[in-house]
Order: sequence, then C-alpha cells, then structure tokens
Amino acid sequence: MESDSKLEDLRSVLSCVFEKLGAESLTEPDRVELVARAEVVQDRIDAIQDVSDDEECVRMRTTPVPESSGDRLF
Repeated sequence: MESDSKLEDLRSVLSCVFEKLGAESLTEPDRVELVARAEVVQDRIDAIQDVSDDEECVRMRTTPVPESSGDRLF
C-alpha cells in the first residue's frame, strides 16, 4: 500500500532527526530547527495514520455481515 511506504519513509526520517538531536556538538539553533522538523514529520505520520484508520472504518461499515445459516453451534 502506498501509505505504508510513506509511513516507513517518514519514520525513517524521524529516526534520523532524533539521532541528530542526540549529537553533543549540536548548536541551539540547529536543535530548535530539528525539533521543528520532527514535529512536522510526526504531524504527517499522524495524518497518514488518521486517513488509514478512517478508510478501515469505512471498509468495516460497508462489509456485509454474513447472514446466519440457522445452524447453532451450541
């Protein structure tokens, strides 16, 4: 699925940002910029997941429930 690929790419980017945030030689302006980038990437991840969750809900609502055959298990 395309959204799965995008999610993996964004998670990879987020991982790289967090790794850079752990660098000791990072200046404060660089740290502020990286935190801002991390927030943007996380927002994109959340948006993709929200769309995926909404699509799953629609799929569940539109999938017909099989009718009972009248055979009881108990």
